[in-house]
Amino acid sequence: MKMIPFEVSEILRLALALAAGGIIGFDRSAKGFDAGFRTHIIVCVSSCAIMLANLHLFATLGAGDPTRMPAQVISGVGFLGAGCILVTSQRRIKGVTTAAGLWAAACLGLVIGAGDYPVAIIAVMVVYLSLTIFRYVDEQVIRKKKRHRYYVDLDSSRALSRFMEFLKGRGIRVTDLEVLSQKNGEGVVVTLTLRLKQPCLAQNLLPEFEKQEGVVYITDL
Repeated sequence: MKMIPFEVSEILRLALALAAGGIIGFDRSAKGFDAGFRTHIIVCVSSCAIMLANLHLFATLGAGDPTRMPAQVISGVGFLGAGCILVTSQRRIKGVTTAAGLWAAACLGLVIGAGDYPVAIIAVMVVYLSLTIFRYVDEQVIRKKKRHRYYVDLDSSRALSRFMEFLKGRGIRVTDLEVLSQKNGEGVVVTLTLRLKQPCLAQNLLPEFEKQEGVVYITDL
């Protein structure tokens, strides 16, 4: 079997890296994230180029460590991913999936650059499924949990006491209460972890919570 010239192989690998980064990045762009289509392509193609350059230098010089440059890519892309992770005012972490996608794009670029096409293709499929179909599976599992967390902004400590009494009267048990801040000695911001007897009622409870006296703002976490 005639071997493909290395130059043609390089082009094929870079093209596959472009496709892999585009597939992952397309989902992120579709969901409105800044680190989307173009960013993932750049990360994936660049890491592939690094791997190709590393292999070329190793083959040309006949010495050195062929894993050193890829190792630097894997650790270095963490700084890029960290910039995508945010902690909101409700202490909710956002951007972890995007950061993981960027890291995956870098790793896939290295795998493609190394010429391991079967692993790369399967990994791209798994990552894409994780971002799309598996996301809905995850959400369905979360909805069925009996424990739910809420971020609650109340206008006074007394309002918090009334809200706790309301929960008790509804048969809802508070398993965790964390005071995040107090405003001018009156208002209070807390996170509550509630255990519900009937998980299907979780979505219906939020509008009822909003109507309680003293509740300024409430959202589920």
